[in-house]
Amino acid sequence: MMATLAQLEAEPWWDREIVTVELDWLGDELCRRTGRPRVAAGTKGDRHHLRGSHRSQEWIKRSAFCSNRTYTVQGGLSPLQERYVAGFDFTPGSVDEMIAQSKRILAAMRAGRLNEVREFYGNVDGDQVVDGWDNVRDRAATSDSSHLWHWHAGLDRRYLTDKALMARIVAIALGIDQQEVPEMTPLQAQQLRDAHYTTAVAIPNPTGDGKVPLHVWAGWMTDAVKALATAVGNVDEATKEQLQKDLAELKAGVDATPDKVVTLLGADTPEEIAERLKAVLGDKSAAVGALLAAG
Repeated sequence: MMATLAQLEAEPWWDREIVTVELDWLGDELCRRTGRPRVAAGTKGDRHHLRGSHRSQEWIKRSAFCSNRTYTVQGGLSPLQERYVAGFDFTPGSVDEMIAQSKRILAAMRAGRLNEVREFYGNVDGDQVVDGWDNVRDRAATSDSSHLWHWHAGLDRRYLTDKALMARIVAIALGIDQQEVPEMTPLQAQQLRDAHYTTAVAIPNPTGDGKVPLHVWAGWMTDAVKALATAVGNVDEATKEQLQKDLAELKAGVDATPDKVVTLLGADTPEEIAERLKAVLGDKSAAVGALLAAG
């Protein structure tokens, strides 16, 4: 029996999956340029995707529901890269566009112009056979019939923050000069970060309903720790110095991408955050805890 969404979400690996803002931008840009609705592009898989690049490598390795623990698995990834979703799907919306885009991408794959894409599936002639290319084995490949109406690219997990790659994929798919596709701007990255991570890898909003982006939460965390440090006025100089250093690191990360904020905080759970604060505050942690409990 296939796992339910509730079962998948109950595992920690589901919410730890990251769709990078660069990959998200790829979907935005293709839909914007082709006039397709945003749902025509997809990244993170639903409950039917229990293997492959629409799942993070961490999920593939650790989820009890994974159906294939070797497909799309790479060596040499960082812990953060293992959390990246690497699959991208696009539905062109017409047979002619599906054929045209598939032809361009497949030709680029075979010519070595998209070496950062590990696999591609599409349809180049409108028949009932899925056409594709396996860049890992350098040979033709095929897949299930859903790829007759949407194309799929499975990216190398090491390149999912590569803005130039995403712009190149747009240019190749649409048959335009790459110079006509500017890379994602810092403003676009910030907007995507705010919108996307609020629902993807955010945390429960401590002040109300829903979730908040991690970089917003990091700002709140910084202010809260500053207030606590002020309240516990009799900390020794060494503790003050360590607090100042940690707060400076947190401040530097507030406007960073959420995955960088996670790295700066060095914690994913309230328990881990508590342990980090204990290490910083030393014998003052009990006093800080009392202040937190008092609200």
